[in-house]
Amino acid sequence: MTQYGYEPGGVEVGTPLFDVTLCSGETLRVQTAVEQRWFNDTKAKYLTETRFTDTTDMQDMDRLLCLELLMFRWNQHLASGYDYQNELVDDDLLRKQVKEQSVAITALKSSLSLDKKSRDAALNEGNFAAWFADVKRRAKLFGIHRETQLNTALALMNELAAIVGAFDRSDNEERKKLGFENEGEILKWVRESMIPDFQKIDEYFTEHEQKLWRRDL
Repeated sequence: MTQYGYEPGGVEVGTPLFDVTLCSGETLRVQTAVEQRWFNDTKAKYLTETRFTDTTDMQDMDRLLCLELLMFRWNQHLASGYDYQNELVDDDLLRKQVKEQSVAITALKSSLSLDKKSRDAALNEGNFAAWFADVKRRAKLFGIHRETQLNTALALMNELAAIVGAFDRSDNEERKKLGFENEGEILKWVRESMIPDFQKIDEYFTEHEQKLWRRDL
């Protein structure tokens, strides 16, 4: 809502004022619609990117927004050379104020972990967490792969033992029905069936999982 300033006698003076709501819920009046839009956009960005809930944190956020609002206002004045009442500004004084304000803003952002160093640290922590989660996922997949290999190896060895046992107990006619008339055919089965079936497990894992892992490296 647009508000106007008043002198004690009730006479309207100055430029219209515009209401904004601080993080703490209190109302602040700014001097232009541009400042109002800047304040609301900046506050929304901070609240989206941070997860502050403590009252003291919200009060510090209010302080930060107010300090940055002044910086925004002064830079507007410096850029045009005039204030909002179209009066010439003192460039040297404004630059001094901007410099001093920058120090205060930097210190406050650092205390709230909003500076670049804190953001980079949080990003690195997030990257490590994602990397560690991926390592655990891959370790689980590799464990499943090893278990599959073991189960397949046991099944193939049991099948080989059954073939050899049946071969040893059979005569020539029974061996013919069995499909292994001599030991050479058993060895052929090992080469052409048993070994390839076991190797397929590792080949599939290498093609569908380890191939992606190597690409990441």
